[in-house]
Amino acid sequence: MNENILKRFNRLFKIEGSKKNEQNSFVQRINQTIFKDIEWYQHYEEMFRDVCYRLSKNPDDIMSHKFRQLSNDNFFKTIKILMILYNYFKNEKDLQDKISLEINKALSYATVDIGIRWKNGIFYPSGAKILDEKLIEDPFDWLNEFPDEKKDFETALSHYISKDNKKLGDVVSNCYLVVEGLARKILNNKKTLDNNKELLFKKLKLSQSWKSLLSNYINYANKFKRHASDERHSINPPEVEAFLYITGLLTRLIIQNYKV
Repeated sequence: MNENILKRFNRLFKIEGSKKNEQNSFVQRINQTIFKDIEWYQHYEEMFRDVCYRLSKNPDDIMSHKFRQLSNDNFFKTIKILMILYNYFKNEKDLQDKISLEINKALSYATVDIGIRWKNGIFYPSGAKILDEKLIEDPFDWLNEFPDEKKDFETALSHYISKDNKKLGDVVSNCYLVVEGLARKILNNKKTLDNNKELLFKKLKLSQSWKSLLSNYINYANKFKRHASDERHSINPPEVEAFLYITGLLTRLIIQNYKV
């Protein structure tokens, strides 16, 4: 049975697929393939401990030393483990290819969009594909020379993918750190982004219009921080998504002009 048959079955019988159920199905498919097959890896124990370390977990607390117990069948824990595993095998392309193959296969069986896409070892939130490629995926490449800011962007993306409203504010905070960190690195100082914006745009030779956009970006982030207790549970998810995209746009713009 393949993806089209599952979708066709649901359509014929007018069954509306549940995103949560399909996320759970994805987890079970990964449990039966990658997490099971990888137990035969010759350095499994070393690998398991490395993954636990990256997740801030004590492997000795997990009696079975199995990835399924580590993930506890949680969707977001599962996809985090998959990204770490893929990175662990950076010098073994055949294993990376196998992981990607099984992930894409598991995704293909979903009858509804489960909210993620897989590309080059990273899960991205599914959305407008062109925007995702230019404003989410590409900034990761631009940020290779800025590891701290790249980590902040990855954290922001992870919080956004979680779809946990309690973490939406963290998306804004971490996105802001990306742009602030870039400004500090480029200008070689420790000033806040608000205090650096004039120097940054002078150095990059950008127009007043872009300065206005950055000012609004800063004001939005600062307003959120000042009223975090009030805003955290009422923040608008589409606004957070837009803030994430604008961060990607600013990242590309700043780094491109810095390198000219």
